[in-house]
Amino acid sequence: MAMKTSIQRALFCALLLSTAAHAGLWEDGYADYQRKDYAGAVAKWQIVADTGDRDAQSLLGLMHFAGQGTPQSYPNAIIWLRKAASQGEPKAQFKLGSMYANGQGFVRDYQKAAMWFLIAESSGHPETAKPLKKATAEISENDLMVARRWAKTCIKREFQNCE
Repeated sequence: MAMKTSIQRALFCALLLSTAAHAGLWEDGYADYQRKDYAGAVAKWQIVADTGDRDAQSLLGLMHFAGQGTPQSYPNAIIWLRKAASQGEPKAQFKLGSMYANGQGFVRDYQKAAMWFLIAESSGHPETAKPLKKATAEISENDLMVARRWAKTCIKREFQNCE
């Protein structure tokens, strides 16, 4: 029994150290970003994102989208934004909607844009109303019903397999 307790303590300590290290990298990355050392921010946030942190994944996607600290790449932005969006991260969900609406990395698709805006709205993103209205103005009522059904299914599946 003492062996089991020692292993549990060791695992707990390792988890605390890992969490503290990631928190430190997150904060260091933020400090780099504030100093406009975007490459430094990307390097630190990459480590945190690789552990599955949805906020770091979202920021990394935005950095790839904008070409800050890394070459601008819609495909890489999409990869990271999808990872974050699949964990319910509203900014990533919103950005995917914007990318569909603007044809950035995707063929312009207002139906999928509407779907992602609806999903982001359900996750609490505060700025979905105007872009959702613009996207829905570009599609038929039937296409909007389908987009709503897709969004509802995505939410029900806890953001898994949304596309």
